[in-house]
Amino acid sequence: GVWSGPIPACGEANCPVPRVQNGRIVSPRSAYAHQDTVTFECEPGYALRGHRVLQCQLNNTWEPPVPVCEQGKCSNGSAYKPPL
Repeated sequence: GVWSGPIPACGEANCPVPRVQNGRIVSPRSAYAHQDTVTFECEPGYALRGHRVLQCQLNNTWEPPVPVCEQGKCSNGSAYKPPL
């Protein structure tokens, strides 16, 4: 094959630690290499929109894209009602 873009050092990717507002990574690490995965979960009262599990690609990006945590939507589709 033919390389497109810069050749990675030692053929190893080094993905940045992804950040999700109002959410967190389950079992986070300080560094991620090619084919490493991360799993996200949202804070209580927030629902994950997007993919929960991401994988580090050779071009130092995450696939699929980093999800977002949205307030007030429960995973079963009903509206979130905060306690009074």
